[in-house]
Amino acid sequence: MRISKKRLFDIIDNFKTKRILVYGDLILDRYIIGDIERISREAPVPILKVKKEKFRPGGAGNVTLNIQSLSAKPHLISFTGNDGFSKHFNDFFNDKNSNIFFNNRNKTIVKSRIISQNQQLIRIDREESVNINDNELKDLERIIKGLNVDAIILSDYSTGSINSEILTMFKRKSKEDDILLLLDPKPINYSIYGKDFSIITPNTAEAEALVKFKIISDEDARKAVKIISRRFKTKHTVLTRGEKGITAFERGKNIFTIPSYSHEVYDVTGAGDTVASVLLLSLCSGANLKEAVILSNLAASIVIERIGASQCSVEELKKRIIDIYGK
Repeated sequence: MRISKKRLFDIIDNFKTKRILVYGDLILDRYIIGDIERISREAPVPILKVKKEKFRPGGAGNVTLNIQSLSAKPHLISFTGNDGFSKHFNDFFNDKNSNIFFNNRNKTIVKSRIISQNQQLIRIDREESVNINDNELKDLERIIKGLNVDAIILSDYSTGSINSEILTMFKRKSKEDDILLLLDPKPINYSIYGKDFSIITPNTAEAEALVKFKIISDEDARKAVKIISRRFKTKHTVLTRGEKGITAFERGKNIFTIPSYSHEVYDVTGAGDTVASVLLLSLCSGANLKEAVILSNLAASIVIERIGASQCSVEELKKRIIDIYGK
């Protein structure tokens, strides 16, 4: 059965009424952009003449910006350093839409990308595990309990913000308030996740690390989502497969695959954040899983056509729907 453009528009129009709690690893994406015109005399390496430098939130920060760009109301909770890099987060988040714990024990996680002629040449990571003390855990639990939200996203980039105790806090919140809890996972933490998530959204590499076989065909993907669904007892299991689209499974129903809509792929950075954001907002807004996956796939097709982590707006998403479905 074909899903109508009007139906998708109605779901999107409900986004603005939703409040989403985002928790996870906060990353600073740094873009150093310039031109390469000559080779160094010191070593056989190109010299980049820097033209501009940009800073954007990544990780849980990018998820938050995605939700905000889609006209919903996000609330970010995370931990970071208190240094020269962390000040850039103040340009995007404030006390009304976030609780960011800045402290001197931690260093800001920075991913620096060197870019020339719309091509990423190298990435340099400044990364240390996040340290969270007992007082901060108590403050975190108090904040979580006090927030009135429609759903939760846990954005795990395996830098220390996710642990068993913190997972228990969010699972309790989800159960007590009867709200959706989405996990965007990383393989290093598979052993601590446990169960009680509403939705899990691994990409191909993350799924392969769990199922222990290569996911190449649609049949491989179907097999993988069944295994993952059984392992974590999730209602919805959504496998993002890049240019092969998204394969999804709702417990008790048929597995399906929605092909990728993108015509050109410049950069997949942050595409998983976009999928998770749109998927959760859609399910909160009355969509069934197939409708939510279609909208997520369309949104991802927009952001991967740009350089660096970016966000999709309501207007862009509606325009892409018109491009696909017609006026």
